[in-house]
Amino acid sequence: MRNDKEIPIEGLIPGGKDYDSFQPDRFKQLQAANGLVSYYHNHLLHIYRPEEDGLHLLAQHSTDSLQQLFGPAYKEETTLHPVEGREGVFWLKLKEQLVIADMANLKVLNQMAIKSEWEGFDYNATAQCFAYLHENGLFLLDTEGRSTLVYQSEEKAVTAGQTAARDEFGNEKGTFWSNDGQKLAFFITDQSHVTEYPLVDIANPIATLRNIRYPMAGAPSEQTTIGIYDLATGRYVTIEKQGMPEDYLCCVAFTPDSRQLIAAELTRDQQHCQLNLFDTETGRFQRTLLAEDDPKYTEPEHTPLFLPGKDELFVWQSRRGGYNTPYLYNMEGQMVRQLTNLEGEVTRIAGYSKHSDQIVFECNAFNCAARTLMAVDMEGNVTLLSDKDSTNRGTLLPYGYYLCETESPTTPYKVTLHRLGGALCEELHSSKNPLEGYAVPPVEMGTTTLNGHHLCYRLIRPTDYKAGAKYPMVCYFYGGPHVQLIRNDWNCGTAGFEYMMAQAGYLVFTIDPRGSANRGKDFEQEIWRNIGGPQLEDYRAAVEWICHRESGIDRQRIGVYGWSFGGFISTSLLLKAGDLFKVGVAGGPVTNWRLYEVMYTERYMQTPQKNKEGYDQHDLSRFVKHLQGRLLLIHCNTDPVVLWQNSLSLLKQAVTDDKQIDYAVYVGHPHNVRGPERVHLMKKVRQYFMEWL
Repeated sequence: MRNDKEIPIEGLIPGGKDYDSFQPDRFKQLQAANGLVSYYHNHLLHIYRPEEDGLHLLAQHSTDSLQQLFGPAYKEETTLHPVEGREGVFWLKLKEQLVIADMANLKVLNQMAIKSEWEGFDYNATAQCFAYLHENGLFLLDTEGRSTLVYQSEEKAVTAGQTAARDEFGNEKGTFWSNDGQKLAFFITDQSHVTEYPLVDIANPIATLRNIRYPMAGAPSEQTTIGIYDLATGRYVTIEKQGMPEDYLCCVAFTPDSRQLIAAELTRDQQHCQLNLFDTETGRFQRTLLAEDDPKYTEPEHTPLFLPGKDELFVWQSRRGGYNTPYLYNMEGQMVRQLTNLEGEVTRIAGYSKHSDQIVFECNAFNCAARTLMAVDMEGNVTLLSDKDSTNRGTLLPYGYYLCETESPTTPYKVTLHRLGGALCEELHSSKNPLEGYAVPPVEMGTTTLNGHHLCYRLIRPTDYKAGAKYPMVCYFYGGPHVQLIRNDWNCGTAGFEYMMAQAGYLVFTIDPRGSANRGKDFEQEIWRNIGGPQLEDYRAAVEWICHRESGIDRQRIGVYGWSFGGFISTSLLLKAGDLFKVGVAGGPVTNWRLYEVMYTERYMQTPQKNKEGYDQHDLSRFVKHLQGRLLLIHCNTDPVVLWQNSLSLLKQAVTDDKQIDYAVYVGHPHNVRGPERVHLMKKVRQYFMEWL
């Protein structure tokens, strides 16, 4: 019997009260550290010890028992950080307290009071202290609760220990411990030359001003170096940076013996990168281990991976050959060999197994939308560890085991235990279909050739789709670097927005155009100096193609939705392809790349001084006069990523050009709307399409 029960919007949208009930039942915080495996599942913390004959349960604790130990501040979302070298010991942050606990035996070992404004905690078990950030300074906090100043400038625009380059180039934090725990490296970033930008908080009757440093394309940028603090002497040195003050630093790591520091130095134009070696006692430059040049841009993102027991060797990831690939180097800077030679991206290195002398990695060489788990030895011999057409994520364990988390368009989520040869040992978990019993809109995923490139697409039809009838179509687009929408995940990676619109009677269409992620360097670099240009060509061709193929599409009722880069794309299509798109919703859109930050924008567009034509072509205020359909702009007023000024400037130009643009603001949210209010946002988007499309 046909089931007409729809998935509720509260179950489709993150933040909705029923959202978790409609997601696959997954292991949470699955990790392997210090010889143990831990994860949350079914309101239980599971801890296993791998042994020669498989996994053995060491401990299992309910959320209630953990809250009895830690108090009501403990939640299942509380992150457990393994303490290196101590079996079953983790540290966690609970409101105004740091706790080190033996989670296997439910015993608190240390607890330290902290202040709510402290952040960026980074623990080292050998030093037995945390690095943390407060205001613009970097401090240490020992397990007795004593604080020590590492570095703080009197100039508030100079920060210590904070992430550099606005989190670009793989920079996820700004502190780095040496292996022996005796030294702490940290970014020192001078933003005094960077323009202050105002964000206004209206939570109180008298609005307050919060200034952030925001380096716009072509403007003065931050100047970063690295300090190295010696815990024994209480002194620090700074490295002898080799490039210009505004060159970027990333990929920071100590050598295994803690005597040297490695850092990648990238020129501001991002066309030249050097991996340099520095002495940790003096900060002096010693030598360049390797250099990479690209006439468009090179983008180092991965810290060198040292191999335990092979201290003179490290793995460096690079796209110099067209795809992200691991290369084996020695400490003299000589390339030992290219480890893989695959027609696809190595998307993640899971780690090195000393047991089999192999590096385990994930790649999309067999299917650009999939993630295949593989292993390679030091001679370059590759072993297949998973199937080729699903999405697989590996977690390495001792004794030559690994865990594989798998999902596919028809597999919600499962976890299996394997030997490193690939042999299956046991299935630990398999999630049921969380949408069983509901009328799920049918999803089609495939590839098509447009503009000389194979592009992945996804099409979702309304639940009650009838041949011969005409339906409106909404396109869900992003199109920028670092994002891939079409994936061999559960339900083909479909977003809640897409199901929501399909249930409302719309076809929903998505493609990954040139410039999007995980298709190789050449595919991405098509957008160089013309960000948005190739994407719009591909989107137009794709919509023409799907309309020709699908007779059920009403060509007079086609809309587009996207956020951030997708907001830029949605706005561009309404202004530049108004013959195809009648309605658009653009959230957090970049409308003028001169208003976006240096690191991202200059990688793809160079500076406005070098590429005036490119910036002018994608300054959307120049095209508002061409608007024919309905356009809704949405922005968050405290957005520190895509500044509110972007959409406000476009709105101002619309008034000048006598064009009507609809507008909505979500107050107090940063770059996107999270939590329960996201449901409100999605209802607004749906309502707009239903009203005008």
